[in-house]
Amino acid sequence: MNTMSDLILCCFLLLAVAQVHSYSFTSKEVKCHVCKATVQELEDAIAKEDANKMVDVSGFRLDAQGNSISKRVRYIKSEMFLTELMEKICDKMDDYLKATYKSNGKFALLKMIVNGQMNPESSLVDFVQDGDLNKSLGHFCLEVLDDNEEAFLKAFQAEELGNDLDIKICSTQAKYCDDAPVQEEYDFGGREEL
Repeated sequence: MNTMSDLILCCFLLLAVAQVHSYSFTSKEVKCHVCKATVQELEDAIAKEDANKMVDVSGFRLDAQGNSISKRVRYIKSEMFLTELMEKICDKMDDYLKATYKSNGKFALLKMIVNGQMNPESSLVDFVQDGDLNKSLGHFCLEVLDDNEEAFLKAFQAEELGNDLDIKICSTQAKYCDDAPVQEEYDFGGREEL
């Protein structure tokens, strides 16, 4: 073979390899994963707070004597706490990297450090080299929160958060993800199935 045909063959091989490692995902997919990561980061931050701490929340209503009416709510359910938390939670997106699973090519957003150690899933993925060094994740987080602030507040102010809060917010409310809500198990009233 001559050098020209070797060069062409080499180019085709490089293109084939580039195709295998070509990452294609939509901004909706990225927003879905960013939304879920944001929900998880909020849940983790709230779990670190004292669940029994109470605060006075005053409104603009006055009683008959002209005094403002206030009520006590749990600190972790107060709009003030949740709003402040949402304002700084997007900084946590610096801890994440875009990746695709080696087994199926599916997009993932991987937190690098989990429980003080390297994420064990990091060996299962190929990290996506990103021109903006993943700074767009913080921007997506801000956009997700800005566009869905009421949904986040309402969900986190609920008495019980539930196990599928990410699905309720990111799929049902914000429509970034296509996950279905977890179905409650049907109670057959103590009767066994036939």
